[in-house]
Amino acid sequence: MDQETPPENTLAAKLEKMKSAFSNYNVVRMREALRYLSGPKLKLFIQIPFLIHVNQPKYPGFVPGKPEACGIYNFENSGFCKEGLKQGQMPAAALPRESASQDPGILGLYHIGSLGTFTQSPQSDFDYWVIIDKTRFTEKRYYNLEKKLNHIVKYSREEFDQEVTFFIMDQADISRDCYAGFDTPETMIAPKLFLKEEFYRTFLMIAGKIPLWTILPGNMPKGAYTRLVDRLSQSRELSPLLKDFIDLGKVEIPEQKEILQGLSWHICKSREDPVKALIKATMILSHSAGKETDTMLLCDELKQGFSDAGIDDYEGDPYKIVFDRVLSFHEAHDPEGLSLIKNAIFFRLCEYPNVKIPEPGSPKKQLLDRYIRTWNLTPAQVRKLVSYPDWAEEEKRLLDTTFIKRLAQMYRQADQETPPTDDSPDPILERNLKILTHKVLERLNTSQNKIPASSNYLTRQAFEFFLFREQPPGEWALSGYLAGGAREITLYRSRTLLGLVGWMIENRLYHRNKAHIKVDVKRKLFESRDDSVSADALYLALQPVKPLSDDGFEHPARWTKIMVLLTAGDTDGGISRIELLAVNSWGEMFEDQLRLDTTDKLTHRYKTIADKINQYKGEAVRLFFYQLSERRDPDAVYEIKQLLAARFLTNRPDTPVRKRPLLDKL
Repeated sequence: MDQETPPENTLAAKLEKMKSAFSNYNVVRMREALRYLSGPKLKLFIQIPFLIHVNQPKYPGFVPGKPEACGIYNFENSGFCKEGLKQGQMPAAALPRESASQDPGILGLYHIGSLGTFTQSPQSDFDYWVIIDKTRFTEKRYYNLEKKLNHIVKYSREEFDQEVTFFIMDQADISRDCYAGFDTPETMIAPKLFLKEEFYRTFLMIAGKIPLWTILPGNMPKGAYTRLVDRLSQSRELSPLLKDFIDLGKVEIPEQKEILQGLSWHICKSREDPVKALIKATMILSHSAGKETDTMLLCDELKQGFSDAGIDDYEGDPYKIVFDRVLSFHEAHDPEGLSLIKNAIFFRLCEYPNVKIPEPGSPKKQLLDRYIRTWNLTPAQVRKLVSYPDWAEEEKRLLDTTFIKRLAQMYRQADQETPPTDDSPDPILERNLKILTHKVLERLNTSQNKIPASSNYLTRQAFEFFLFREQPPGEWALSGYLAGGAREITLYRSRTLLGLVGWMIENRLYHRNKAHIKVDVKRKLFESRDDSVSADALYLALQPVKPLSDDGFEHPARWTKIMVLLTAGDTDGGISRIELLAVNSWGEMFEDQLRLDTTDKLTHRYKTIADKINQYKGEAVRLFFYQLSERRDPDAVYEIKQLLAARFLTNRPDTPVRKRPLLDKL
């Protein structure tokens, strides 16, 4: 009998068996999620479905007016509802009197991501997919749902210090891999195939309808999923069973162009976590290996073990099969990269970058112990890895750089193996791919003078004070004090003061509402007035550095801002050196400097400075001038601007004054 079309009586039994297997697996995952949730965050986790289901003034998430956008399908029969009532999170009287399944706003509520996996940590966000039927939503009802969820996000952040994100999606759109908004075109650049694969592999069933994917055979031939779903939907005998399921679509084996896109996406995400990015990118690259064990989708591989999942057993964890896949891929196809991927897995199990050994007795600790034995790691090697937080910044940065270099190698390999296509691409898809390609180029760019990245560990630290010091001959040092710490830490050295400013901005270390900056030199920093300014003025002038949207990556990088610092010598001889910090439309920053011959006349030095600035070609470049000297020279900037007048539309003395547009003034 064909796999796709067994008789209804046997098919119903198989579907019931798969449903039971998924329920078992979801319970195991949920228990693991609760293991690592603290008291307050556990309370919030149980509370969130209630707040979505009800709409009453005394509960967070209330939105007055009609039509109401609340209610989760069959919520009263869910484990969350029963547990919440048992714990007294909400009284039974608060539940809607009429069944929420008559016209539920939410068809399915699912948590996605790290909760319930080895990668869960106290910092894990709560990310939810909220599935609706868009045909049952007016614009007003959709607006009320967004408003309700935004109230819950605010409540979670303010009361529990917990980041919560809701992704509202239409069931029909998701089933055909469309991730557009309610009435807006799709503009996302994330790879759709791998986005859905990760959803199926990591989702926790919270409430509502169960994804139909969970009870269907895995690793079906291309097109078989759609044919089987059509057949099931036409069966009257199966309708009582299938009413509690929802079709969110299939996931096919990726083509080479999709593998390249997936790699590109994780290269872009590597800024937040290079360890996670390397593991996920390697998982994607494994699909190009050509063997069935390598090409089988991990979500399908996971589904085959639903019924075998057991409490406190690491075998059923979504990340366990990821780790196994990337290890076997390296053993078979890239032995040279095996050591690096082992380091990445070790750190992922130990909550990189705040590395520490997992809780004793936990499945995570059991798996780590197994890897330590299998890999023959010595006690000294384990101690070295676990001591990562105490490594010198240079060591941490070297490790991160090694991860990025490996990602770059994988990208080049996939790019070479991706055949050109003759198809006329969809304009939106073509734009999205161009943006993604440019973001990859920005991430992998190691050009000379580009402001470098710090370690990922350092970017996550909270500093309350920064100190800039000039250290002859010709070097600047940036020191910082951690919040609540008394010890000064040397963070970075550069040839220029602006290089330090750019590095601090690039690595998101300075939060001006929580930290202060001081330049420890005898000279003062001036802008356009005789009163000196603080180093904070340099930071503010460059904002925003990073593009506010992906639109900036639609075109090749172009210069947008140039900050020029005129530095006077110790004598009264005028400007002796200039520093430049140039920013482009991709948010990249480059430092530069030029030493001047102080025996030259000032007019000749001004011409040399203007020539240097003109090396940065482009239209609509904004200039910011500052001086570092004993006192401000009111003529220097004026004279340089006159030499740049034609290019930067600065008024010459003999040209009429142009009235500046209002927005330019603002």
